[in-house]
Amino acid sequence: MHNPFETINARLANLEALALEALSISRGYHVPAAEVGGIELAQEITRLSKPRIYALVSERGIPHAKRGNKLYFNQAELLDWVATGNRAQRSKDISE
Repeated sequence: MHNPFETINARLANLEALALEALSISRGYHVPAAEVGGIELAQEITRLSKPRIYALVSERGIPHAKRGNKLYFNQAELLDWVATGNRAQRSKDISE
């Protein structure tokens, strides 16, 4: 059976990605979708601190590539990662 909430969640994730892109454009941070950058790009897109990004890289919790001692981040992958980071709401059991 088709779950209508899956469609809604997919659309909300898409809207969130578009909103993040619109915010980055309005703040003068527009970069092409295929752009690859360093830690600064990851900070700009995720709004996380350098230590938090390094921790996520160490946990392999954020999309990245590494060549030698240099980290590389793809903007499109980071936007997808942010958009799919939605958490499901906890439903409280009414019978409690």
